[in-house]
Amino acid sequence: RYRAMQERDGRAEELRSRLETSVTFLEGKAARVQQIQQSIIEEDKIIIARRTGLQSKDDSLREKLAQLRKWVGDGQAASLLEEATSRLLGLKNGAEAAARRRIEAEERKQQAVHASLIARQASDSTEERRQMAESRWGNRLEASSFATEAEVMECCLGPEEAARYEREASLHREREKELSSRLKHVEEQLNGATVTEEQWETATAQLRDCRARDEEALQNRAKAERDLEDLQHRHVRWMKLESNRIHLRSEAEKMSKLQSVFRGNAFVEYIAEEQLMQVSQSASRRLRFLTKQRYALEVDSSGGFVISDDANGGVKRPVSTLSGGETFLTSLSLALALSAQIQLRGQYPLQFFFLDEGFGTLDPELLDTVITSLEKLHHDQLSVGVISHVPELRARLPRKLVVLPAEQAGGGSRVVMETF
Repeated sequence: RYRAMQERDGRAEELRSRLETSVTFLEGKAARVQQIQQSIIEEDKIIIARRTGLQSKDDSLREKLAQLRKWVGDGQAASLLEEATSRLLGLKNGAEAAARRRIEAEERKQQAVHASLIARQASDSTEERRQMAESRWGNRLEASSFATEAEVMECCLGPEEAARYEREASLHREREKELSSRLKHVEEQLNGATVTEEQWETATAQLRDCRARDEEALQNRAKAERDLEDLQHRHVRWMKLESNRIHLRSEAEKMSKLQSVFRGNAFVEYIAEEQLMQVSQSASRRLRFLTKQRYALEVDSSGGFVISDDANGGVKRPVSTLSGGETFLTSLSLALALSAQIQLRGQYPLQFFFLDEGFGTLDPELLDTVITSLEKLHHDQLSVGVISHVPELRARLPRKLVVLPAEQAGGGSRVVMETF
């Protein structure tokens, strides 16, 4: 009975535990049901609002369709819009054409007004000349032996007869002028001398001979002109061949130069010049920074260095005109550029750079600029060592090897490392 009672207690405890779990589960489900019901109520509200909005949209759509149908009738709005657009484009084109025609009409009107003014001025001038001509005609008629204008007209020649007489007179004048010119030429040739009939016949025979030789010379000239034309064609062909030969010779010279360059040390010298230009450019940038954009370093045609004084209009100066401090800055810039171009880019970089003295020639401001540049140059792959006795420089260095001289009591020099 005791075991049976324990079993019943165990089952009762199990049922109590299951009941508590069921109550918690039912409470959760009840809360979920209540949440779902609340969500359903919210969704119903949204559905009702959207149905109301949809009904409003449908009413607006029906009103707009009715208004559209009232506007377009049984036709299609798209076709009517296309037709209206086409008519609008046609009206615009017509308006532009009308504007152009109006401008042209205005121009023609102005031209017509201008022509009318010119014609009016010409008419006035013609009337004035007519009156003057009538006045002169009356004066000459009174001064002549004719009594009336009819008598003058009877004595006038007809147009054809007057033209014929005019042509004959013109030919006579031209013939007379030609004969006078020939006669004058003959008189100049004779120079006061006389010519007999025999001399005239001899001169005539010589003239015929000269004319025959002149004809032969003309024939020879025509043949020479044909030969010249053929020679010119051949010359054009020769010029083309000569141009091709010169081009091929130039190419051959280039090939020969390349062969000589790669055979000797010229190519190496060319590469060295290019490397020198790169080093000088890098050193010039650093020198500009150290001298506050005053000096720049350049390479002349002979491969030497010159200084470009930008503070003095870019005047080129030899490096020998620099002061001691400026010379040190220039040497420092070249040394740093060489270190960057050669040591650090080699297969086995040295990663260390020494500067020995030269800082004593710098003023405090320039010394600060140099130290700042060296501090920027120092990084993980490059260390810069400075050998100097300048106190300002010693105070700026983070690590120093101080060489202590030998004492009188004995012992040699000592090296002490200082850091801060």
